Amino acid sequence: MSTVPTTVAVVAAVQLALVGVAVAPRLSAYTTGEEYRVAVAAVDPVDPFRGAYVDLAYPGVQPARHPRREGWQPPAPGTVYLPLRQEGAVWVADGYERSRPGHPPYLTCESDGWDVDCGIGSWFADQDEAARLGERLSAHGGTATVRVDGRGHAVLVAVEPG
Repeated sequence: MSTVPTTVAVVAAVQLALVGVAVAPRLSAYTTGEEYRVAVAAVDPVDPFRGAYVDLAYPGVQPARHPRREGWQPPAPGTVYLPLRQEGAVWVADGYERSRPGHPPYLTCESDGWDVDCGIGSWFADQDEAARLGERLSAHGGTATVRVDGRGHAVLVAVEPG
């Protein structure tokens, strides 16, 4: 009996499991998360290596990516949690915590010591739409609809220019 088919089957199963682990947080947020609207602005509309997308900043949530927010000190590298509170029509984060908050909503993010990445930093679209959206967001800002599950995993579901 040849071990090649068995080895191929094991390798394929391991790869499939790794893909499942990689997409589980986003899938959980998309299927079980609650929707929150947050203010959004464009950072960089197109990257020729990644395709057409709008690189997004969240002034009220990820202040490190938005220079207008004074007094922000980015956290040291590692996992951080951004508790959210409603402020008018949008949700904002006042700061960050190193331990998981006791109640939602909050975002689970990663800090590299300068930027805070919550996994919602890019909106992919065709090249013309990405360019138009980037220009409108740069000029007027807008809102993003984000689904967040009970563990703070987030997925971006809509972006609307202001």
